[in-house]
Amino acid sequence: MNFSPDSRFFAFCTRLVELVKINLLWMLCCLPLFTVGAATTAMLTCVYAFRDGEDCGSRVFFRAFRKHFGKATVLWLLISFFGAMLALDYAIVAYLEFPGRMAVIVLIAFLALSLVLVSGMIFPLVSQFPGKIKEMVINAILLCLANLPKMLLVTAMNLLPVLLFLILPQAFFFAGFLLILCGFSLMALYDITVIEKIFAPFRPEEGHAKG
Repeated sequence: MNFSPDSRFFAFCTRLVELVKINLLWMLCCLPLFTVGAATTAMLTCVYAFRDGEDCGSRVFFRAFRKHFGKATVLWLLISFFGAMLALDYAIVAYLEFPGRMAVIVLIAFLALSLVLVSGMIFPLVSQFPGKIKEMVINAILLCLANLPKMLLVTAMNLLPVLLFLILPQAFFFAGFLLILCGFSLMALYDITVIEKIFAPFRPEEGHAKG
């Protein structure tokens, strides 16, 4: 095996280390839970830079974190609030018996899926395009509706750790090391690969907007 700095193996290891750094920075900045939105936006900015072969180190991460902190934090708190309300509604309805109970549960599930779909679009949108919070929410909803199959793929990837935990808990704990090492940054890389096909028509010809 060739271990020289110019070898493919060395290049692969270098790229992997970059993903590990992005992953660890994201987890570190998510520790105060209200910063998850800003940390996610910063991670996506770094992953875009990683994909394009540009600098994606800690300076890029924290610059994006500071730049998008206000907008991303407000959006994250809104998403968390509506998610908590839906979870509370389900907890109440699940223990009540009344006509139309299943219809209400289906509605709650539909709204929860819609919230996850929009969440998967809105932070990439914030990282790549300027705009006010209201505009971001409207654009995220419209883009999700217009590109539903692609966003379902993104949502499936984003929910994969949760699904593994619920369906195959042993596999989840086995994959836990990968998640801590670089799993979230790999998921983000997959997400932007899919979402960039949605963003492409809105890009200026000279390239994508920098986060």
